[in-house]
Amino acid sequence: MKTKDHSVASSSSSSSQGAPVDTQLRAVAKQFLCCTPVRTIQWNELLEGLTWEAQERLLDATVDHPLVLRYPLSIEYQVAFLKRLLTDLAAMNVEPHDRMYERYCAMMQAPPPTDLPLDDPSIGLSYKHYELPQGQGVISLKESGAFVSDGTTGLCSWQAAKALCEHISNNRDDFQGRNILELGSGVGLAGIYLAKCFEPSIIVMSDCHSSVLGALRDNVQLNFPNAATVDCDNPLVSLLLDSGNTLIGVMELDWQCVSASNLSQLIEPDVIVAADIVYDHTLFPALLTTLNYIFCLSNNRCKFVLACTERNQDTLSEFLQLLITAKFRINEESISPSRHFHWDSSASNIRIFTISRS
Repeated sequence: MKTKDHSVASSSSSSSQGAPVDTQLRAVAKQFLCCTPVRTIQWNELLEGLTWEAQERLLDATVDHPLVLRYPLSIEYQVAFLKRLLTDLAAMNVEPHDRMYERYCAMMQAPPPTDLPLDDPSIGLSYKHYELPQGQGVISLKESGAFVSDGTTGLCSWQAAKALCEHISNNRDDFQGRNILELGSGVGLAGIYLAKCFEPSIIVMSDCHSSVLGALRDNVQLNFPNAATVDCDNPLVSLLLDSGNTLIGVMELDWQCVSASNLSQLIEPDVIVAADIVYDHTLFPALLTTLNYIFCLSNNRCKFVLACTERNQDTLSEFLQLLITAKFRINEESISPSRHFHWDSSASNIRIFTISRS
């Protein structure tokens, strides 16, 4: 075993750019925990002359972080991260820590899980951990690493959901203490962020795919372990919790049957939020019916905040024109910089709209 004598500088030293190593470590760890693509991680000269002790602290803050050990990130991602570390350190003639080699080799040799049937929806699921701004804690989410898993796109956090969270963070007054309904919640990033940090009176997260609803329930319970369960007579509400300040619901909401959902018995929304639900024009009639129904519940006093990735300009334009025809007003919002949720603004054409009707 090597010793800490291989250090080339004090672990509290600054990089060549003057940023303290501790600050750099925290920044890299935050990106690692939410599985920011390794190629886009901002290292900020952290690796240059990285000391033996600083390497230990980097490992403690990433692959050996207590959250990661209990709720692991995907093995593939951790292997890619360690490979990048080892490659870059070697290229800079910095001695890699023995523990780094040991963790890398152990992960490379780890057998894939084989005790589940090939069609089990939990195959390929792992965790991501999102550190919240202003020290407001962490959101841990069980997600799929595949864009399409178990027949749905809802088992991972999309870029638009992260952009929506940035927008929410910068527009606190629009969400604080409100009654909030989320459409197409997926694994729950935006909804859980709202529930944790904005004290809504009630927030209902909704989706319609059974696998997505199962992951969403698990994620809500994971992030609110001390919340009390509340009885609910609505069979479409599979989970209702009281966190002390907020009622948090998980609901199956089929847009084609929204009038039969008894949604009004659970919530009269002030705000509707959604991310990446405008991608299939065949769903637009049912989505428009749902929006009309919800706006009627509130006598048109609510507003709808929609974040979407513009994959096809014609598809998005078609939906916006349907809204205009239905007498909705559309205001396009400026996109908040990626500061807390690490979405790739250069690779995704994200657009955010606030939709209202008088």
